[in-house]
Amino acid sequence: MSSTAAGGSRVLFSSEILSAVPVVSGTATKILRMQPALAELALRCGEPGALDDIEFFLSWLKVREKTPLMLSLPSWELPGQDHSGSLEGAVLFYEHRFAGYGLRIFAPFDSTGRRTLVSDAVDSMDFAMRACRTLLKRGAQGILISFRHEESSLDPALVESLANAGYSFHWASRQREVPDYLQLEETLDKTLALIGSRTRNHLRYYRRRAENQLGCEFVAEPKISREDFLALNRISAYPATDEIAMWRYDSLNTLRDPAFYGLRDRDGNWLSLIGGLHSCGNMETYWQMNRYDLKQYSLSTVMRSFVIEQEISRGTSRLYFEGGTSHSMSHSFVHKRCTDLLILRDNPVGRLVPAMVKRYVPSENPLHEFLEEPNLVWRSVKKRGLRRGWF
Repeated sequence: MSSTAAGGSRVLFSSEILSAVPVVSGTATKILRMQPALAELALRCGEPGALDDIEFFLSWLKVREKTPLMLSLPSWELPGQDHSGSLEGAVLFYEHRFAGYGLRIFAPFDSTGRRTLVSDAVDSMDFAMRACRTLLKRGAQGILISFRHEESSLDPALVESLANAGYSFHWASRQREVPDYLQLEETLDKTLALIGSRTRNHLRYYRRRAENQLGCEFVAEPKISREDFLALNRISAYPATDEIAMWRYDSLNTLRDPAFYGLRDRDGNWLSLIGGLHSCGNMETYWQMNRYDLKQYSLSTVMRSFVIEQEISRGTSRLYFEGGTSHSMSHSFVHKRCTDLLILRDNPVGRLVPAMVKRYVPSENPLHEFLEEPNLVWRSVKKRGLRRGWF
């Protein structure tokens, strides 16, 4: 049961959390089987393209030795029915592994919440709580969930109502503004007019400089061998491992409508490469490589200037950067509000999770980054009610 409080915000009663448990799908094969329904759900929820190429992200998890997990809420929760064609919501996590074993520590599919939780008629906070309750029931020791939540604050009572299911835990949350995408207008000049003057000048200046001094040329469909791709990765500003670089190269052949662009100098040497996906009139940028020894030319800025122009010519509406971007152009992005919620079980294993994350998880991981937040306020909740059975 639920009701609406003054001001239009939704109040979730604990009985709703207890009774509404999503369906769990824990393998890449099962998740891929629901790809059409996931893509349609994202489109219906105003996130076109967010779940169009789940196979790309699932293959990344395989490379990084993480286990995918999807919790899906069918439009009609009736036993025995096939719900793969009709979804009201979906939550995508991955489970950390060590030495091949699952650690029961779950992190969001992406740091912006765009691909982690997508819901239609279901309130995002409602569905987030149902997802957390389901994972706790299955033995989760730590859960970080990031989701789009337009409310100005998170109601502690909603989180702490999980204690009615018989769980003791610690939790903390934060809300942040996420630079989501760059809106592309029908012309380059109109698009650049939306960008701050300093960044706009840089996009033009560094492009002219690279063209004049390096003979820089934009290549819409670069032909490059795997060996040359790996070689550029090794001399790039932030090189990935060879394994990750090979996965990036090979994934270009699996994407339905890949976006793959390059810059080369007058002698044919590769200066920069960028890869991603075209979907639902948008471009999703997944990665970029720029030669480190030419950093004075700001090749990242040069590439983005060309990409913006190229995508406008294609009629692209939105330009996304997976994982965000530190480039100053992000100040001109459309921003969305994101809520991060971390729940840690109050038991010997759960209390070790922060130390394990800080020691073994890379600093760019959402869990690590969340725990480094200096202004977190932790709350402790003791279980209320009794559980029947064991996980």
